Amino acid sequence: MIERRGSIDAAVRAEAGQNILAAVKSISEYLAASVIFCYVSTADEPDTRALIKYSLIQSKRVCVPLCLPEGNMQVREIIGLDDLQVGKYDISEPKPSCPLVLPEDIDLIVVPCVCCDKDGYRLGYGGGFYDRWLEKRRAPAAVLCYESMMVPSVPREPHDQRADILITDRRITVNSGPFAMRA
Repeated sequence: MIERRGSIDAAVRAEAGQNILAAVKSISEYLAASVIFCYVSTADEPDTRALIKYSLIQSKRVCVPLCLPEGNMQVREIIGLDDLQVGKYDISEPKPSCPLVLPEDIDLIVVPCVCCDKDGYRLGYGGGFYDRWLEKRRAPAAVLCYESMMVPSVPREPHDQRADILITDRRITVNSGPFAMRA
């Protein structure tokens, strides 16, 4: 699936990423959020750097993940992309000086995936970082996925966490559950 996503033409990926960004900016959960926890995209993922910049311009507090040993993750606030450095797994992460943010302070979580199914279950990179962290959440989670990377079903284990909102370049799906803000 990683190879398949990597084979998406760069122009197609860029256009799809712009559509995904527009969709995120339109949902009520984003509009109502003061504090957003968002992954920092790699080259093959929908471009969240544009979302991070836009959110900062909108005076939203933006937090990004810091991967720790044993599959754990912290959330740190950034005030700009200059607060990022290359870290574990060659993923941009916050500098150590960035302040810690608690799960209860977050209003919306933007989650990465390699692929996803219509129910909001995602296939990540296998470390379980997001599933462990999402167990603590009090806010809705939105997974961003290229429509071409949607699959009928992803393998599920008991610890897997479902996203409340699925956003692709062609649709927005809101799943029912404790964090869904709208029907």
